[in-house]
Amino acid sequence: MSNSNQSFFSACRMPDQYAKATCTQDKVIYTLSQLKQATAADIAWKLREYEPAVNSFTHEKNTIEVLDYLFARGMVKITKQNGELNYNLVNA
Repeated sequence: MSNSNQSFFSACRMPDQYAKATCTQDKVIYTLSQLKQATAADIAWKLREYEPAVNSFTHEKNTIEVLDYLFARGMVKITKQNGELNYNLVNA
């Protein structure tokens, strides 16, 4: 991981609880940390449990955008299982 990614990851602390007021990135990171390994759909489903007022499409769209962003910066790993992409956080 490059120095800029390390400083970003350390600056973006792992949320210790889910909070509706936090940014989408923190919500996705928190949810993925709870699930350990999950597909984008799994994460979106869990987000829907936390915030049922937000529609499923919005949760999934936001989750995919955040995961793409985190992957581009080396903060999540992707493995393919049963034809699906599974994500997990890279240990900082």
